[in-house]
Amino acid sequence: MTTTEILNILNQKKDLSFQAIFEEMPDLTFPILLDTYCVQKQIKKSELIKKTNLDRTYAYQIMNGFRVPSQDKVIQFALALHLDVHDTNLLLTLSNNKSLYPKIKRDALIIYSLNHQLSVIQTNELLDEYHFHILE
Repeated sequence: MTTTEILNILNQKKDLSFQAIFEEMPDLTFPILLDTYCVQKQIKKSELIKKTNLDRTYAYQIMNGFRVPSQDKVIQFALALHLDVHDTNLLLTLSNNKSLYPKIKRDALIIYSLNHQLSVIQTNELLDEYHFHILE
């Protein structure tokens, strides 16, 4: 069921109980969505981890749902996958992190990096150049 379909059902004024709607909704978690993006981008988890600059064991724990990633870790995955801002914010939301907000200068720089498909290393260089803390 797509987001639009779910919204349409929720916005209808029919006598549908939330329970009926709830049972039809698919489960969407950070690990499931991250795995979906890996499949869409045709990238193996091991390749993705190399591009994130994260410790291999720690990255697998995040990917398998055993650890909750910080905002920076999610952004590292998003950069490594060359995700757009919308998909990055969806990952951030599912990991209980705040979305990127363009009025925050550091977030604006990360949005720029996402839009220009910069790597984690290139983004960190840019963050350092503008005296922001790097993605760790």
